[in-house]
Amino acid sequence: MNILILLGAAMALIYGVWFCWRTESWPRSLIKTAAVVLPAIALGHAGLPGLALAGLWACALGDFLLSRPGESILKAGIGAFALGHVLYVLAFVTVLPVGAPDLLFWGVAAALIGLGLSTERWLAPHTGELRGVVRGYVVLILAMGVAAALPWEGRGWVLAGALCFVASDLILSTQLFLGRSSRLGAHAIWALYWGAQALIMTGFYVFAAP
Repeated sequence: MNILILLGAAMALIYGVWFCWRTESWPRSLIKTAAVVLPAIALGHAGLPGLALAGLWACALGDFLLSRPGESILKAGIGAFALGHVLYVLAFVTVLPVGAPDLLFWGVAAALIGLGLSTERWLAPHTGELRGVVRGYVVLILAMGVAAALPWEGRGWVLAGALCFVASDLILSTQLFLGRSSRLGAHAIWALYWGAQALIMTGFYVFAAP
């Protein structure tokens, strides 16, 4: 298990240092996908809850699809990540021993709802034919963030991961639809994204795995 996770971390480092800001290629796609797939295999053997593991695998598929060119592939990649968010939400509310909403929950929920509403002004007008898809995706990822804020013993891990995920996708959306691509942005997207998955999986592994 540890070897696979270390290999996944090594792939993540290689991708972040060398490939994340480069154009599409098969080595780029394979290294990016391996950075998530290898830890997913390890966590499956470690008994990670099924919904959380399925969410991670859906994201791994999204990683591969979004690394390939073409608008149809982009739609499929968004769909894979949307499925991943749905599975994470289900895992947060059914697998974890959550308590009643508290002040932190309501604060996070209000902030994320405000962020979602703001995208109608600065993002939606630039998404063209993908407007409906993007709107649906925004709802799902923010729902994941809200669900991650529900009180439970390991909330700090999954909430930090969910918020990193939101931040990563926020930067990615400016690159995809607002034309604000940059090498620094590419590094930030990958670091936040892989860190988000690591934080979420740590929460599930420490507090919910058998």
